[in-house]
Amino acid sequence: MDCVFFSEVERKVVTGQPFCYDFHGIFIQNSGEANITIENESFQLHPGCFIFLRANQVREWVTVTPDFSGYLLIFENEFTETFFNDDLFIHRFQFFEVSQPPVLRCGDRFLQEYVGSCENLRGELDLLKEDSHHYLRSLLYHMLIRINRAYIQQFGLSSKGYQDSISTRFRKSLEENIRSKQRIGDYAELLKVSTSQLNKVILKTSGRSTAVVIRDRLLTEIKRDLLYTEKNISEIAYELGFSDNSNFIRFFKNQTGHTPNDFRTIHSK
Repeated sequence: MDCVFFSEVERKVVTGQPFCYDFHGIFIQNSGEANITIENESFQLHPGCFIFLRANQVREWVTVTPDFSGYLLIFENEFTETFFNDDLFIHRFQFFEVSQPPVLRCGDRFLQEYVGSCENLRGELDLLKEDSHHYLRSLLYHMLIRINRAYIQQFGLSSKGYQDSISTRFRKSLEENIRSKQRIGDYAELLKVSTSQLNKVILKTSGRSTAVVIRDRLLTEIKRDLLYTEKNISEIAYELGFSDNSNFIRFFKNQTGHTPNDFRTIHSK
């Protein structure tokens, strides 16, 4: 875990360079204006924005104003699983789900609360004491719970999945296996539940069917390959388990209205 401050006078945000990390993060914008693309979707940012940087997503800071500043909280899965003694810890929070909006817009009061919390985190990390791990754990947990509640409220989501073991394990398994497993039965087998039980839980906690959740996550993976790799259509189709190119093209066009090649052309720079 780390808490880094970005500004024109300290560490700068680099624009014009796509980047991708294997850890999760939350960028809390303190001042200035910015534009960022996340998985090729553009977002205009203002003070009070919380930007959720999910593991393995491709992002690019497009523009930032000279007075732009913010705090980046970094979470590595291995650290959080050990620190909180919970291998599902990251996956309990709605804002880290790939299918959910990556930006939360908050008011000044909420922002200032978290600017203060980030300063406390930075100060404690700089001068670690014997009991620092207890303080950091409680402060971080408090921050994440409050952000999650605000996120759920702003987007009208269900809070039922936080403690639901099947739902949380499904989200984790989906992130780990989407490139090789796209059937409901695959995940039911991994989780050691029936397909009907899995369908019931996912519908209750997400408001969507398991099939739709898997389909949308697969589409995200396809779009990443199309936009951010040099793989050809045959390679992408093969790596994602499609029986042939025609099935792959048909699936993608049915969901997006474009063939994979057209989508790549339209969104290429």
